[in-house]
Amino acid sequence: MTMGADAEIAALREELRALRQRVQLLEDTEAVKRLQRAYGYYVDKALWTQVLALFSDDCEIEISGRGVYRGSAGAETVFRRLVGGLIAKHDQGDGLSRGQLHNHLQLQGLVHVDADGRHARGRWRALIQVGVLGQLGHWAEGPYENEYAKGEDGIWRISVMRWYPTFYTPYEEGWGRTGLPMPGVSAEYPPDAPPSHRYETYPGTFVPPYHYPHPVTGER
Repeated sequence: MTMGADAEIAALREELRALRQRVQLLEDTEAVKRLQRAYGYYVDKALWTQVLALFSDDCEIEISGRGVYRGSAGAETVFRRLVGGLIAKHDQGDGLSRGQLHNHLQLQGLVHVDADGRHARGRWRALIQVGVLGQLGHWAEGPYENEYAKGEDGIWRISVMRWYPTFYTPYEEGWGRTGLPMPGVSAEYPPDAPPSHRYETYPGTFVPPYHYPHPVTGER
């Protein structure tokens, strides 16, 4: 075999390696997107057992101004007692009852997988409808800044979830008239750490830090 053929084979092998790496990156990105979208659908129907299975055992969760909850026990508190408690008592198990609404649309997903192929970050928006027929109805909206980790089993899970509400407002009045304050730290279920940022919802303004640089200028 000539030196020219050796060089060509080496180049083809390098091209194949790069293509395999790119395919793996695309597959990992899609896996993270599916993970986050599945989260939204399970939260919609208060399927807390399915929601909790999406998180790593050492996860960290911060939703609104409630503070930071860590690990499986913290995730259980967040979803069964704090978030789930908005519409149903946590001792009623999974699922919505008649007259309950809990939609959490996952929008504008932007995912970046780290070079190690084991960690990723994502920014999303949640548009939320919460209602109990004849009792309450409100809107909420805001971005997530999340982190994800691929386990030894090759499955992606949510390792860090932070949701920063832009606004809460009653359905009857809307954001043009009323901006409600976000929930504070729970005295009944205290967090493992205080909120990572101090801010106010609409009519206040707050821009959570972006995990990614500007795609054109490279600025952070």
